[in-house]
Amino acid sequence: MARLLIFLPTVCAFIAFILSILCLFAGTKKDILSGADILTIYTSTLAAKKPGMHDFYSIHVMSYCEGFLDLNETGQRQTLTGCSNRTALFSFDPSEVLQKETGNTTSLANMGWPTAVSDDFRAFSITSKSMGVFYCIGVGTAGLVVLARLWFLLVKGPRQTIAEVSGLLISFTSLSIASIVATVIAFQFVSLINYHGKPSGVTARYGNQFLGMTWAAVGLLLVGGIASLLFVLVDRSRPDPRPEPEAEAVDEAKEPILYHEKDSDSVKTKVNTD
Repeated sequence: MARLLIFLPTVCAFIAFILSILCLFAGTKKDILSGADILTIYTSTLAAKKPGMHDFYSIHVMSYCEGFLDLNETGQRQTLTGCSNRTALFSFDPSEVLQKETGNTTSLANMGWPTAVSDDFRAFSITSKSMGVFYCIGVGTAGLVVLARLWFLLVKGPRQTIAEVSGLLISFTSLSIASIVATVIAFQFVSLINYHGKPSGVTARYGNQFLGMTWAAVGLLLVGGIASLLFVLVDRSRPDPRPEPEAEAVDEAKEPILYHEKDSDSVKTKVNTD
């Protein structure tokens, strides 16, 4: 069991990497997690009056998707018609999108669109663009942590290293900032759109699936970072194993004692003299 705990930081980093990838690329195509949006704006009331408009616009990290609402026996169903090109520095501008679709080049207020909503999106445009950058940093560092651990396994390196701890903390910080920005945009914009757009029939809702995935990734990175740091501290607190001195050879060849004839004769002479 203790050996399996060594892989806890790597497993957490890998799962967080997958979740972050899904959050980053959700909605870049119609068949890639189009339901995992930050928030969705519903404009069906205005679309019924103005041809060219769509019934809803789903905002994601790097793109937005649009479509129509269909009524069937089970209730209301969303039908996507397309998604915009993905870009890391993405910021949704409803005025630009609606003017392009309706051909209205003057003012959207004439068709009932609340201009306060457009002003709010412009005010948060830089913040929205930074969100994609922080997601890219978090995804990249989490992936590097996983690759580093695979390398250390091949070369039989230490259980955890300072580099892995640093990578997990950087990824955790980046994804935390991105998740906070996404949460603020989701709740704040939904509140503003519902408040300003109620007279015009424009409503919004935030995406539970996206918020759940992004905060789950943040939580996993926090657990993995703490576990990795504890492994490093425990390993450093242990005394360094010192190799035992090798037993030296004690049976050395002794030189034979040589007796010279001169010495023996002198001894004999001395004895006889005495």
